[in-house]
Amino acid sequence: MRTGHIAALLLAAHVAPLSAQQVQRLPLAPIPPKGEPVAPFFEGWYRNDDGTFTLSFGFFNLNTEQILEIPLGPDNFIEPGEFDGMQPTHFPVRPRRDRGVFSVTVPAHYGDGEQRLVWTITANGVTYSVPGRVGVSALQLDYGPRAMGSVPPMVRFDPEGPAGQHVQGVWGEPRTAKVGEPLTLQLWTDEVSDRDPEDLVNQEVDVEVSWFKHLGPAAEVSFEPWQITIAGGTGEATTAAVFSEPGEYVLRARVDNWNANDSTGGDQCCWTNAYVRVTVTT
Repeated sequence: MRTGHIAALLLAAHVAPLSAQQVQRLPLAPIPPKGEPVAPFFEGWYRNDDGTFTLSFGFFNLNTEQILEIPLGPDNFIEPGEFDGMQPTHFPVRPRRDRGVFSVTVPAHYGDGEQRLVWTITANGVTYSVPGRVGVSALQLDYGPRAMGSVPPMVRFDPEGPAGQHVQGVWGEPRTAKVGEPLTLQLWTDEVSDRDPEDLVNQEVDVEVSWFKHLGPAAEVSFEPWQITIAGGTGEATTAAVFSEPGEYVLRARVDNWNANDSTGGDQCCWTNAYVRVTVTT
C-alpha cells in the first residue's frame, strides 16, 4: 500500500489567514498545548470491485493538551452535502494524528478525477480544508496483504453476526444507555493473514482494540478499559462506556495488528474500524 505522505501534505489544506500567535512562532519553538487548529487529512483512495471508490480521511490535532469538540455544521462539514455527517466531532490528543478514522464511498463517475469531496474544519479561529478525489496515483491504496501477509483483522459485534474489515469497517446494532451507567461493548476479532501457515508457528500477532468517542455532544465518554489486547489476534474484547451527558453518539473502535512487522498506521495498514450508535438518556 502506498502512503503518498508527501502528496497528502500537499493536498492537506488551504488555510485562512494565520493568527498573530502562529505568525510569530519560531520554527523550532515548542508545540503549544492549546490554541492550535485541527488539520483534516485525505489519506488516499481505494478502487472497489463494484466500480465505486472509497476515500479515507483522518486528522491531526495540532495541540498537545487541548481536546477539541467541533460539532457538525459550519465549522465541520463535507461538501457535497450528500456525503456530510460521518466525520468526527471529537478530536483528542491521544492520538493527535489519527489515520483512516472514517471513509466515504463515492459513485463510479468519480473515477474521472475531476470531482472531489472537501472536508473543512475551523478550530481556534483557523480554517483548514482538504480535498479528496480519485486519480492521484501516489494516494491510491489497496486491500491486498502487506509484504509478510498482514491484512486488517475481521471484526464482529456478534460472534455469529456479520464481519467487517478495512477502513469501511463494521457497524453494530444501535444501543441505548443512561448517563452515568456503564454500557457494555463487546467485539470479536479474527486475525487473518495470507502468510503460509508454516511461517506462523510461534509468530502469532496480538491485536489491539482501542475505543474512542467519534461523534456526539461536547461531553466526556470514558472507556474502562479504553484499550484491550487480544493475544494471538483472535478472541473477544469487552469494555464499558460511561457517558456524562445525554445525546446521540457514535463510538468507534480501532482494531489493529500493528504489532506485526509489516503493519503500521503510517503505512495505511492494517486496522479495521468498528462503529456503533448510542442514544443516551438521563
